Amino acid sequence: MRRNWKSIIVFVALLSLGAGCVISAQSKEEDVAVIVNPQNSLESISSAELRKIFAGEKLSWNSNTPIFMVVRAPQAHERDILLSRVLKMTESEYKQYWVKKVYSGDVPREPLALLSNGMQLEAVRAEKGGIALISLADVRQGVKVLKVDGKQPGTAGYPLK
Repeated sequence: MRRNWKSIIVFVALLSLGAGCVISAQSKEEDVAVIVNPQNSLESISSAELRKIFAGEKLSWNSNTPIFMVVRAPQAHERDILLSRVLKMTESEYKQYWVKKVYSGDVPREPLALLSNGMQLEAVRAEKGGIALISLADVRQGVKVLKVDGKQPGTAGYPLK
């Protein structure tokens, strides 16, 4: 009887590892949406403009509303997309970049790093100038999804995957 329990435990453990790999692989293919507060008049954004915003080079929207950047904490898929596709930086380059920007006085603060997409959603809903990158599957009402380079998330050629 003991041997059967050990076999079952080993089987369940291996099954869990396999499922984790499948989930991880799926999340790596998932589109990442650019969300803003619904009061933002923008409908679309270019990759170049997105880079300027998340690099702290553009600090306010056309309405003079201050931009409030929200990012995921390190290790999140959305942060990987931000770094690799938008900013083209490594994690350490990103950290050094923002330390330099803040201490030189170029920006008042670095982007707010949050642990979950739900937290990002709430922050963007609450801040008129809010912008974040979030998994398309986690988008909920109360935020606006922007087209990037004229393409909607989930369509062919969308740049943030």
